[in-house]
Amino acid sequence: LVEGLLATAAWPKNSIDAYAAVRGPGSFTGVRVALGLMSGFALAAGRPCVGVGTLHALAEAHGPATADRVPLLDAGRGEVYGARFDAGSSPPLELRGAWVGDPAIAIESGATLVLFGEGARVHEARLREAGYAGPIFRAGTSVAAAAGRIALSKLTAGTVAAGEVAPLYVRPASTTVRLG
Repeated sequence: LVEGLLATAAWPKNSIDAYAAVRGPGSFTGVRVALGLMSGFALAAGRPCVGVGTLHALAEAHGPATADRVPLLDAGRGEVYGARFDAGSSPPLELRGAWVGDPAIAIESGATLVLFGEGARVHEARLREAGYAGPIFRAGTSVAAAAGRIALSKLTAGTVAAGEVAPLYVRPASTTVRLG
């Protein structure tokens, strides 16, 4: 599939300067596959690979807002993944790191916020019960492009940190194996 996509875009593999992948939070399997694939391509091509937080990419895709941006992803079990970013910088400035829990956590500060994303829409009733009266926006449709912009910004600034391509798991795995 990837080779077909590159062929359709007329991009030879050796023409790619860097690789980027979202590193979570999100589906354990999806995060692992994306990071493994991009890391493998980068290693084979001798190019850098940059991991970008999913919530960072969502905030970047949303663009500037009138208040701090809070992207929410549905995490299942009645919970959301969320983080808080400033209102307007690009790439977004993280004010509160990624967390998982009840959707009402998003509005605990009492500050004026802009909520958006699948998690906000799925759990809108819970957010309203908790006192959120503001609008709830759809997530931006260009999340992959936003992740690419953030990765490019990091590469240009020389701020790619070691271990940044590691998965960002906010919740421990649901299934564990006990040995012995």
